[in-house]
Amino acid sequence: MRLDSNFFHNKNSVDLAKDLLWKVITKITSNWVISWIINEVEAYREDDEASHTFGWRKSQRNEVMFKEAWHLYVYFTYGMYYCMNIVSEKSGYGAAVLIRSVIPYKWVDLMIKNRWKGNIKFEISNNKFTPLIKGARGILKNLCNWPAKVCIAYDITKKDNWINLLEDNSIIFLEDVWYKVPEINVSKRIGISKWVEKEWRFWF
Repeated sequence: MRLDSNFFHNKNSVDLAKDLLWKVITKITSNWVISWIINEVEAYREDDEASHTFGWRKSQRNEVMFKEAWHLYVYFTYGMYYCMNIVSEKSGYGAAVLIRSVIPYKWVDLMIKNRWKGNIKFEISNNKFTPLIKGARGILKNLCNWPAKVCIAYDITKKDNWINLLEDNSIIFLEDVWYKVPEINVSKRIGISKWVEKEWRFWF
């Protein structure tokens, strides 16, 4: 079932981050449908020194973070990679949840092709891409376990910035598979130098 605005209603970024675990993100194009289950997230808010919006800083880059929850915020980092976030609070408050890791759910073959094209030989049969190397299980384990890997595997780039996940014709949207995570792991966020004491990273 596709999620609507009720899912986001009256939730701050930290609560929304936890609720996003085990939700499905689906992306549709003219040729394929690809889906993944969210299994690791981090919350960022404008009163958080590690956030792009700390101190109510608004720029062309982070402007979408001040929109209503349910928009996508995709930014470029290290001059190489994209990271995907879901804007998480009311309009005018700059906040978002970083999607750190996902579990492949539908069309895993395409995700593998996107991640390792040019580096791994594939056997193509019946529209399926099979990696011709040993250790395929290791490939799946490391397929989407980092923010940049998520964007590469699902072909998320700057073109997807500002997407409204709730629009009827949106090519990217959230779904519920009616599963409640029995136990959520909590820790400090990774790769930041400010507000490192905040335990706003959640995963299962």
